[in-house]
This record gives sequence, C-alpha cells and structure tokens, in this order.
Amino acid sequence: MDKRVQAQRRCGMILFLIGFVTGAWLLGGIAWAGLEASLFDSGAVGENFSSLRCSLIITPDEPASAWVRLENPLDRPIQQFVRWRLARRHILLVEEEKESVQLNPGDRMIVQRWCEPSAGVYGGRFVMISAYVSSAYPIPARAGSCGVWVVHFPFLKGIHILILGSLIAALGMSAGYFLRQRARDPENGSEGALALMLITFIIGLSAVTLFGWWMVAGLAELLMLLTLALWFFQRIDQRWLLVKPPISD
Repeated sequence: MDKRVQAQRRCGMILFLIGFVTGAWLLGGIAWAGLEASLFDSGAVGENFSSLRCSLIITPDEPASAWVRLENPLDRPIQQFVRWRLARRHILLVEEEKESVQLNPGDRMIVQRWCEPSAGVYGGRFVMISAYVSSAYPIPARAGSCGVWVVHFPFLKGIHILILGSLIAALGMSAGYFLRQRARDPENGSEGALALMLITFIIGLSAVTLFGWWMVAGLAELLMLLTLALWFFQRIDQRWLLVKPPISD
C-alpha cells in the first residue's frame, strides 16, 4: 500500500472518529436526560402521554420549553386540568402548577410551560418536567415526563448545538467512511462496520428529534460503541496476523 493510500485511510479514520465522538456525545447526553426524566414523578397515574415534548438541549442562558397537545374528539365541550411539576435544583424539591383548559368539540390546543435552567438538577445538568392531564370521559388521564439537557457552551443556543453537532457527526462519519472505502485494502476486509455506525446514528437521532424516543437514542449509542469496539478488535487481529512470524519446526 503506497503512502498516498495510507494517508487517505488515516485521514478517513480521523474524520470518522471526530464524527463518531460528536455523535456519541450528542446521543448520550439526550438519552441520559430522558432516562433520568423517566424516574421523575413516576407515581403519576395515567396513560403514557405521547404528545408531551420538551426542548432536547438548552444552554444556561435560555429557558427550557415543554408542551402538550390537547384535542377534543367528542361532540360536547370538555374541561381538563393540566398539572405541571418541575424539579427545583433537587429531584425531591418539586414545584407544581395547575391550569384549566376548556375545549369545544373539535378543538385542538397546545399548552406550553417555560422553565428556567437555574432549576436544573444534578448540578444544573438536567431540567426535569412532568405533565399530567386529567380525564374527561371517555378520554383517559395521561401522564408523562421529559428531561432537558443543559449544555454549557458559549455563544450558541441549544438548537444550534443540536444542529451543529448533528452535522459534524453525520458529515465526519460519512467522509471518513467514503475515504476509507476508496482506499480499502481487499485483503483486510470491508469497512461495512463504519457504514453501520453511521446508519445507527441517523436512526437514533431521527427517533429522538422527531418522536422523543430517547430509549432508541440510547440503544443506538450502545450499538455504535459495540460496533466500534468489534471493528477495532478485528483490525488489531488482522494486523497481528500480518506481522506474526511463521512458526518454525
């Protein structure tokens, strides 16, 4: 393998690792916030509130936002109560706020709550929010919670960190994969594991940004880490076989 090809493979690996580390950091932080939030206010009784959404990432200079979508599919007006619960610096110090919502037949409404990052728990790392909506027969009561990851990053907002981190991760892994694929050594196997890690990242990021499925993001990161470890072990094993001296009788 000539020096130009070796340099191309080395550059591809560096780009891929930059993208990988960024993507793992992004998915890991969001999934960690979701995991912590799943344990917050777990005593609220009600069906899972699938329409509850929160900001994924914020900075200390901007508030977190949580919102729920309510609708009335019945042919009569209904009244529902929305109870917001917010952890204040500690998981056991909870602030509660209630509001009444009147919905006419066919009405749809977004109910939103803003929370300052100074309320974050675990040293200000996460903002914990839960929502409970009372029942209105035959509509059942619903409950859910979500966590917002507070990232200390100067000059950027949370949405900027999310977009920039996603681009660095996706472009870094993509460029690294294509560079290594172009300079691939047929005798040392393929770089399909790199493509798998890229696809896994895209699936995890899409699941959490579009649907709030933090568990998918967490599983995607675990799969990425496992795949990277197996790929590295495979490369080490291949290099060991190449340099292993022949066994003499």
